[in-house]
Amino acid sequence: MNILVIAASAPAGSYSATLAERYVAGVLAGGRARVVWADLDAESFDPRMTAADLAFYRGNGNLPGDARREQLRVEAADLIVLAFPVYWWSMPALVKGWIDRVFTKGWAFGVGDGQPGRLAGKRVRLIATGGAGAQAYDGHGYRAAIATQIEHGVFHYSGVSDVRTHLFLDVESGDDEARVRGLSDAHALGLSYAAPGSRAAR
Repeated sequence: MNILVIAASAPAGSYSATLAERYVAGVLAGGRARVVWADLDAESFDPRMTAADLAFYRGNGNLPGDARREQLRVEAADLIVLAFPVYWWSMPALVKGWIDRVFTKGWAFGVGDGQPGRLAGKRVRLIATGGAGAQAYDGHGYRAAIATQIEHGVFHYSGVSDVRTHLFLDVESGDDEARVRGLSDAHALGLSYAAPGSRAAR
């Protein structure tokens, strides 16, 4: 299995990145896999839609090379893990811009002739941290909003049927024990992904 971890606004050593590491470690406990870690901040990925990106969308030019390199990494992956903190109840701009530029028409969607895009059959896991607690996320509909705009609006639309969001909340409360539990939970989620017959729990 090939695992691609996309980390954005989650530098090495951050809680978001460490949660992703623990999740992947749990997956790896179930067997061998090749892991590619893509730190978009460290790689200076440009999230802005350029004139070249728009020209490609309109059929008047080539896809910029940096976007195509990201597509190749996605194509090689069986499991895609996105690690990021929740900003304003959604993804940070860097993650959104990565999707804007990489999930192109004719590749992720709009392929034509009933053909699936290149994300069909892949599995996606969102490892997301939030500063607020479960009461705020559930009471204000934030959890449902994330499911609607990210899981359904981006990944289901792009042909990914197996996508799940793992939210780790209250990370700014200063509760160190809660953070430790979060790391343990992330590892357990990875183990459940790898365990035979446990797909429903992943």
